[in-house]
Amino acid sequence: MATKSTRPTRPVPEARPLQPARVAARAAAAATAARRRLWTIASVVGAAVLVLGAVAALAFGSGTGTATSASGLSATKDAFVLPGLLDDGRVSLATHAGKPVVVNFFASWCVYCNEELPGFVQVANATRGKVDYVGVDTNDTGDGAAMARRFDLAGAGFALARDIGSDPSSDLWSSFGGQGLPVTAFYDVQGKLVDFSAGMLTQEKLSERIKTLFGVDVKAADASTLAAPVIPLIPRGAYELLSTHAQDPSFVALDVRTPAEYSTGHLPGAVNTDAEAADFGKQLETLDRDKSYFVYCQSGNRSATAASLMHSLGFKHVYDIEGGMTAWQGAGLPSTR
Repeated sequence: MATKSTRPTRPVPEARPLQPARVAARAAAAATAARRRLWTIASVVGAAVLVLGAVAALAFGSGTGTATSASGLSATKDAFVLPGLLDDGRVSLATHAGKPVVVNFFASWCVYCNEELPGFVQVANATRGKVDYVGVDTNDTGDGAAMARRFDLAGAGFALARDIGSDPSSDLWSSFGGQGLPVTAFYDVQGKLVDFSAGMLTQEKLSERIKTLFGVDVKAADASTLAAPVIPLIPRGAYELLSTHAQDPSFVALDVRTPAEYSTGHLPGAVNTDAEAADFGKQLETLDRDKSYFVYCQSGNRSATAASLMHSLGFKHVYDIEGGMTAWQGAGLPSTR
């Protein structure tokens, strides 16, 4: 997410529903219906059209709306000023005047934010000095700063900010219609909003938009060939990714518990590779390093160690299911024997 790096050949999902505080407690039976309700393309596109129409004539400093504070912070989309995510600084749209700007909204719990960020990093590195990038941690009940560090967004030139407003903070995100995450806004050199994407952007699609909107050619290394950081996922996020790619053999649930534990119940289709076995490393060597692995144990300790080892061995797409089988079952997600 997955970051796992983004693979251009995979279907691009719609914006992830924003219900991080309750998502882990949902029953599996409600997952499909929820996605149908909240991943509706029409509503997202409609919101984007309204946004573009409203700001087509706006330039830097013309701020609209009332999402401001006495401290000078602002969550108006045409003139935002936000607190820094990793420091005490401020991130302002106005400071990027004269450069096209890509603003990406993310949250640590968002599966598809994790999916797309490696591609964003590659594109940002390839267009440094020509296009500016701003990352806004929004509606986050987790650790957005840790997520930013995991992908080294600052190292790729991102200005990193926290959204402001109600808890969880989301006023700037809400000003775009607030349909889901991830979302990405594109501003021209005058600071006018010229495009808006709801849902995950592959590296290829991001590059195409930058070329079309800003006339900047992108020649970036393919993120799908790189080993991305290990991505921690809550059980619901892992379930949604595995369900979405149920017919894709490159998505593998990897159970690193003992065979005895595995026999008591495991994720559907999971492969068992015992992390406590003396030949665990050799067993890993037999696996395809290009596939996506969703690693879990009983409580999350062994899987974290195993996932880290897999990353060091060059596996490109490794997820660690937080809380393991205990959290999976606690969330009411399906298992089999």
